[in-house]
Amino acid sequence: MNELTKRTLSAAVLGILVLWLLFNSTAGFAIIVAIAAIIMGYEFARLRAMKISSLTLVLAFAGSVFYLGIEAKIPQQILYLLLGLAAIFWLKNLFLVLNYPRKKPKNTEFFNAINLFFLLLSLSFLPLLQQFPSAKLLLLLLIVWAADIFAYFTGKMFGKHKLAPNVSAGKTVEGLAGGLFAALLATGGWAFATDNLGYEYLLLGLATGAISVVGDLYASIYKREAGVKDSGAILPGHGGIFDRLDGLLAAAPIFFIGLELLR
Repeated sequence: MNELTKRTLSAAVLGILVLWLLFNSTAGFAIIVAIAAIIMGYEFARLRAMKISSLTLVLAFAGSVFYLGIEAKIPQQILYLLLGLAAIFWLKNLFLVLNYPRKKPKNTEFFNAINLFFLLLSLSFLPLLQQFPSAKLLLLLLIVWAADIFAYFTGKMFGKHKLAPNVSAGKTVEGLAGGLFAALLATGGWAFATDNLGYEYLLLGLATGAISVVGDLYASIYKREAGVKDSGAILPGHGGIFDRLDGLLAAAPIFFIGLELLR
């Protein structure tokens, strides 16, 4: 079985499972996100050679925030503060991506712990998005998946100009254009099917698709620093959970903010 077949099959199985849980089991969706968070935390800690004590502390703290959010016990003001901090975190990461390798993530236990916490915080916004209709969370997944898939194939077919050669040799400007076009198509199709026609959702889809690329490149920096191709090997054809969720990590808080503005 070649790499593309493995990639397609594993993505299909995972996608079907996530969509089934999204529409049929709120608790099941939260559980699978929590499991993904734990695995991703381990992968990140291994990339940065973090101490197990630091990893455990970060997972416990992030888990507490996750639980309080799911139980709707976080005051609205605190939730907005966390959203703002997550947005700042990803803007900082955009600066890092644009300036790598002149600027590199600090490899200290403290800064690694802070970065891991914000990665986990970004992931926790997925279950929190279930306060909106399921179709809204579906839109987020469609945008990120469409942008990722079309960027991959557009880059393979037409890619000539490197997007960020110092970060990822495979990413191209043509792939980025294809991914953003796919994000707009996915958003437009969703808007038509759900009767949410309007330019606001198209702008949200474009912004979400664009920031998902930052998440992908941000994860690539850590893999490049560690000298590895993938963050793990749990998903055939994709590598680790960090590899699979990198774009979604960046997209989730920005998408959440967008939905709050569209209320």
